[in-house]
Amino acid sequence: MRRSDIARYGAFCGIDVGKSSNCAVVLDRSCDEPLIRREVAQDEGEIRALILEAAAIGEVLVTVDQYGAFGRLAVAVARDVGVDVAHITPRKFRQVAETYGEGKSDAKDAFIIADVSRSQPRNIDPVPEYPEALAEVKVLTSARDDCVRERTRLYNRLHDLISQACPALEALFSKKRLHNDLEIRLVAKYGGPSGFRRAGRSRAARWAAGLRWHGTDGPAKVAEVFEAISTQTVAMPAGEAVERQARRVATRIIELNAEVAELNAELEALSALIPEVSILRSVPGIGPVYGATIAAEIADVSRFGDAAHLASYAGVAPVRETSGSSVDKKKKRKGGNRRLKNAVIRSAHCAAQVDDRAAAYYQRKRAEGKGHKQALRALARRRIDVIYALLSNGTFYEAQHTAS
Repeated sequence: MRRSDIARYGAFCGIDVGKSSNCAVVLDRSCDEPLIRREVAQDEGEIRALILEAAAIGEVLVTVDQYGAFGRLAVAVARDVGVDVAHITPRKFRQVAETYGEGKSDAKDAFIIADVSRSQPRNIDPVPEYPEALAEVKVLTSARDDCVRERTRLYNRLHDLISQACPALEALFSKKRLHNDLEIRLVAKYGGPSGFRRAGRSRAARWAAGLRWHGTDGPAKVAEVFEAISTQTVAMPAGEAVERQARRVATRIIELNAEVAELNAELEALSALIPEVSILRSVPGIGPVYGATIAAEIADVSRFGDAAHLASYAGVAPVRETSGSSVDKKKKRKGGNRRLKNAVIRSAHCAAQVDDRAAAYYQRKRAEGKGHKQALRALARRRIDVIYALLSNGTFYEAQHTAS
């Protein structure tokens, strides 16, 4: 926000939100002594009374330290009252809080939030308003991210368990092979060497052949499994306990796969209701999930002055460091909207595999000496220009399209 945007406000209400209670401080334009300082329960009536009391001082700006999770109620009440709402990111809050001396308390944090709102408006941003469909997308993409993170953790755990039970079997299921439907179901059913041997090759092959889509490759994979476990004749310590855990973990992964598929279907259905997603899906590498995520995190593209502002918000614009003639370099930006950043970079990775222009740009950056991740970030930054132009103009991507 600019200082000129702040000039019209006569009161600044900083709220340090919490799970059961919030701490609020209200300052006016000139006095550092709080006009209001009190704890407010996570209750609509108390929050409404606080904001109305602050509004009696002058036109009020409410600033929170988070507008998701625990901050949702405060934001909703403020908007219902008809006042503007802003937020300060945790990273920016930590940076400015250092200038207010040592010590930490909820009351001090609320004072800092209010004071930064009136004196350092560049460190706060308006809380974006989301249409209902976009708000639902944010909830679903958050749930999907949780499922994917948990699934990744469990895959890593499962590789470790299989390695404990039989290193030769882990080599057969190494890397992405375990992510296939057949392999994960075999582990969920039999666990490891002891489970496979108890079932026997013939019975395990018949079971695998009965799985949907695996009538041919199921028995072939079982044959490979028995060949792998035949190389190990010694019993591993706590082998039975390890295999029981492997079955439990594999079963949970199958459940998470189903949850992710269900969330993907819901996101695709919601995407049809959001025009911005249709525009984004015309860009190579952006499907329904990435399109919905990008649209939800950007919300109203007009709140960004230009593509560079959007790239900075997305965390893909490099930071330039200069110091006389000895230092002049670009480095990775640490901040930005993490969910938007992940969606933009992952969609760039997809584009580099399916789109000739994206692939050529990526290879050019690699030829310049950049690593894989650096080249992907450079491609993502280039695609932000396109995304900004398309959303600003309401037009679909065409192969010959260039960002304005």
